[in-house]
Amino acid sequence: MHRPVSVELLRTRGPVVDRPGARGGAVRCLQRTACVAVLAFGAAAAPVGAQDATAAPPRCQQVSATVFMLDGPTDAAMRDCVVATLAPTTNELVVRSGGGNVEVALDIAERLQRPGLVVRVREKCYSSCANYFLPLAATLVVEPGATIVLHGGVDPQFIAEEHVGKRDQHLRHRRRLRPDLPPEQLAADFERSVEAFTALAQRQREFALRHGVGLGWFLYREPGDRDFGRHVAGRAGPRPSVFGWRYLLVEEPMLRSCLPRVRVQAFQAELESGFIRDRERYRRFEREKGRRSLDLQCTPAARAPS
Repeated sequence: MHRPVSVELLRTRGPVVDRPGARGGAVRCLQRTACVAVLAFGAAAAPVGAQDATAAPPRCQQVSATVFMLDGPTDAAMRDCVVATLAPTTNELVVRSGGGNVEVALDIAERLQRPGLVVRVREKCYSSCANYFLPLAATLVVEPGATIVLHGGVDPQFIAEEHVGKRDQHLRHRRRLRPDLPPEQLAADFERSVEAFTALAQRQREFALRHGVGLGWFLYREPGDRDFGRHVAGRAGPRPSVFGWRYLLVEEPMLRSCLPRVRVQAFQAELESGFIRDRERYRRFEREKGRRSLDLQCTPAARAPS
């Protein structure tokens, strides 16, 4: 019997967006398109924000001199915990996270990176957890029953379409929300938000170069791309547009191709006999517009300049 799992998955949330509602209309379109989604692999998901009423448990733990664990959303609390707790003797990382803030996840990844790191996925590693923690591994172990789900990284096409392409619409909305502010200030605030997301996209690309990550791992679209097909290949797998699905269950072929520097311990048979064969859990995943990666593979990974 599988224990119910409720997971908060976030698409692209950069430095401007720490939680839904931040800065009101300043991020209206980002929140509409990339809002918090709740995915339940087991019982009904808990309401977003339901955990706010109680004290959050620690986001990390130095289990031993060599083993460090990340547990929970990738938020400022997790980053602070890592800064305060991570021992330099750590050589194994255990992750159990539904993802969260992109900028924070990159901050954490920079502190965690070290040669020979073993990364162990326990129960779940989704969204920003998968994007930025798994590429740190020299060896990756997916424990029985654990799943890896991609939900997208920082998306230059989204920035181009929803921010730059709809600039006037955004500014009109800002003026309705803040008629007390001069138009020049509203315009300057908007431009700063676009610059922040653009800088975050560049930071993600530099991360990919350092770790040899295929850009398809971030479900990456260049400006003008409708889907991420430029950076993935595979006829048997789905070729969804961004409007036709939400979550991608990562299987071995995609993981090995997108993270070619990582030694991956085999997990495909366990995934198929466990989660995928569990009709209730897998159908719930499909109802949330989840899809299997099947034989999707990243095109050759990015290479850092010599």
